Amino acid sequence: MTKRRKRARLGDVLEVSTPRGLAYIHYTYFTYQPYREVIRVLPGFFTERPADFTALVDSPEAFFAFYPARVAVSQGAVEIVAHHPVPPEKAFPAVYRRAGASNREGRILAWIICEGTKETLVRELSEEQRYLPIFSIFLHDSLVSALTEEWRPEHDIGIPPEPQATVTPAQQEPKPSKDSTPQRVQHFLYFPSAKASKAVADQLSARGFQVERRKSAEGKNWLVLVGHTVSPEASELDSVRDTLERLAQEHSGEYDGHEIEVTPGPA
Repeated sequence: MTKRRKRARLGDVLEVSTPRGLAYIHYTYFTYQPYREVIRVLPGFFTERPADFTALVDSPEAFFAFYPARVAVSQGAVEIVAHHPVPPEKAFPAVYRRAGASNREGRILAWIICEGTKETLVRELSEEQRYLPIFSIFLHDSLVSALTEEWRPEHDIGIPPEPQATVTPAQQEPKPSKDSTPQRVQHFLYFPSAKASKAVADQLSARGFQVERRKSAEGKNWLVLVGHTVSPEASELDSVRDTLERLAQEHSGEYDGHEIEVTPGPA
């Protein structure tokens, strides 16, 4: 009996069990600096494992996604079933997009188009840009859900802001002064292992954040809850979010947004 390999290598085809049958992904890229793991999501569902994956791996319908494949293989969440060398053009997306700005409800208001070292901010995606891969790391449960629902990048276009009507100076009303009361913010970071969550929690505690670490509600991942206080008029929140997103990615985790504590106004 052949012993199953528990260490993923570039070129491995990985089998994912979903409620709709077996699905397959191709492990194409890995780097530490910056930390990134890339897969190509191969099309279709299968009732049994194909005897040959050549046509599936070469499918033009496959698309890139970011996923901690090495952790998933070592933990047995996915299984290595084949190996196909990765051509350079199918290793990493030449152009991709990532969220540039979002509102408190998590709606994407602008995207950053990344092409090598060049980054371009756009408020509304063109038809071509809708099909670009999205730099957002799937944890395993999220990947299974996306596969089951047949999610694709073009389904996630964000919601651009409504255009503002032009107002003449005579029509303008005085703006109320902003409340300068500091606001309490909580950020949610998820990690596939206790070790990764502890490493991040220790780092953030050392930086002065209030940190709580526990099992997620589903019991499969680890939640690191990060709390701090910001001024509504400061840009500190955006800076903290960027830091937490990068830290989560470096430890195969996922930044899952933030909540701002709402203080009721005077009656």
